[in-house]
Amino acid sequence: MSPLEWLFWLCLAQVAYTYFGYPIILAVLSRVLGRDRQIGAPSFSVAFLLPVHNEEQNLARRLDELTRLIELARVSGEVIVITDGSTDRSAEIARSYADRGVRVLELLEKQGKAAALSAGAALAQSDLLIFADARQRWADDALTRLIENFADPTVGAVSGDLVLESAPGVLAGVGLYWRFEKWLRKQESRLGSQVGVTGAISAVRRSLFHPIPPGTLLDDVFWPMHVVLQGFRVVHDERALAFDRLPDNPRDEFRRKVRTLAGNFQMLTLVPMRAFLPIVNRVWCQWISHKLLRLAAPWALIGMLAGSLFLPWDEFALVFWGQVACYALGLLGVIPALGSRMRLLGAGASFLVLNAAAWLAFWVWISGRAGRSWHKVQYQAPTD
Repeated sequence: MSPLEWLFWLCLAQVAYTYFGYPIILAVLSRVLGRDRQIGAPSFSVAFLLPVHNEEQNLARRLDELTRLIELARVSGEVIVITDGSTDRSAEIARSYADRGVRVLELLEKQGKAAALSAGAALAQSDLLIFADARQRWADDALTRLIENFADPTVGAVSGDLVLESAPGVLAGVGLYWRFEKWLRKQESRLGSQVGVTGAISAVRRSLFHPIPPGTLLDDVFWPMHVVLQGFRVVHDERALAFDRLPDNPRDEFRRKVRTLAGNFQMLTLVPMRAFLPIVNRVWCQWISHKLLRLAAPWALIGMLAGSLFLPWDEFALVFWGQVACYALGLLGVIPALGSRMRLLGAGASFLVLNAAAWLAFWVWISGRAGRSWHKVQYQAPTD
């Protein structure tokens, strides 16, 4: 075969494995080799870590909820609010909850979420660290469900299930992608351990938590990787529910996705070398297949398009125009009126947008601008 043929078929194989082959193999293996875990009554002390930056709008509601969840779970617990360079009343509001087990750690200069979490974890004395954000809402039994997983001594960390409110158009496709992502995590969890957790609802044994380097974008992938490298499982519990919504503006969601994918590139330089060794890292295959190959997908799609364009045979011309037609339909789905009415167009648009974000994320990361790739987006908390 000519070099262009090799390029085309290798790119096709990469895309096919990433989006079809790996999920199918994972589903089969999880069914055949899947592991159950022990579930027991909660008997651990807990410390919520709640990093905030100018969250006076949501903070009181959130603290009411988290302190109530501790009472409902009937465990000993506290909430540690880390105000990361806040210039509003966040610290003042948090201090008013001192009689309900809320402590405040005030960072006068903004250091980022990773540094805030590490500082809060260093202050905690409880058995379990529980991670939450200011905007989301948790189900009444979510904390109890998280804690129950630690009755299994092989479990080092657990991720809850984030439910996104429905949205139109391209954002509807993002919601569909998120359901697929959660399905992958569930299968990986059954097979042994998943890659990363949902930062808005997760927990870890305090003794296993590894401080996060300042500036880390994906704290919810960094510290779970260290849990796995210490020989413990990171599992998914779909019973522990948190609720959130997507931004109203698709542009804000795109910027968030660029930041997340740039964080995946950043992880390559942050994790220890033993994470790259299959004999040591029990989630090596999941990490490569689920996270890293997805970063390469936009380049493979470009390679497929270029390869089929320049190869001389008629069948490759048909493949080329087939790709062009699919991309055109995806672009039509970006138009809100069309993407909202036709779910297939919305899903195609989401696929294009997510791969465009992955392509852009590489350049953001390689240029050293990952930390500035996204800023906080103000939008409403999920409805009750």
